[in-house]
Amino acid sequence: MLGSLRSGEPVVDRYNSHLHPSVAAVLPAALARVDSNGRSFLIEEVDSGRPIGETTCLPTGPGDEIVYARRPKRSGLTRFVKGRVPEPCSSVVIILKTADGELGAYVLLTAFIGHKPEPEPWDRNATANSRSFWRTHALVWGSEPVIPGTEISECPW
Repeated sequence: MLGSLRSGEPVVDRYNSHLHPSVAAVLPAALARVDSNGRSFLIEEVDSGRPIGETTCLPTGPGDEIVYARRPKRSGLTRFVKGRVPEPCSSVVIILKTADGELGAYVLLTAFIGHKPEPEPWDRNATANSRSFWRTHALVWGSEPVIPGTEISECPW
C-alpha cells in the first residue's frame, strides 16, 4: 500500500504504474490531502507549499529548440525542449482509478513532480486544450527515454 486518501480509501501500486522515483517519498503526504468524493477516476495536483523536487514539463518560448520523439509504450510523439534543465517545483500530480475487485481502494496510474498537464494531442483522452498546452510546453530532452530514430523537428499534430 502506498498510503491512504484523506477520505480514507487505501491506494495501491500496480505492476506497470508510472510512479516516478522522485515522487515516492512525498506521495503518502500528498495522498493524505486528496478527497475521492466518490469518483472512479481522479487527477489531482497537490501543492506542498515548498519545493519538493523538480518538474521536467516546462513552458517554452520562441528561442527554445524543440524536437518530437516517441517514448516507449506511447502511441504518438512527445514534444521535448533541448538545452533546458528541470526546474524546482512544489506540486505533485497524482492519477488514480478505482481498484477492480478491491472495494473502496484506488490504484495508482502515475504520479510525478509537476503541474497538471493536458493529455498529449494524440492521446485518446485528449481535450480541446491539449494542442494549445503542448504547443507551449515540453518535456526536458533527456528526462524521459525515447525510441531511437523517432526524433523529428516538425510538429506532428
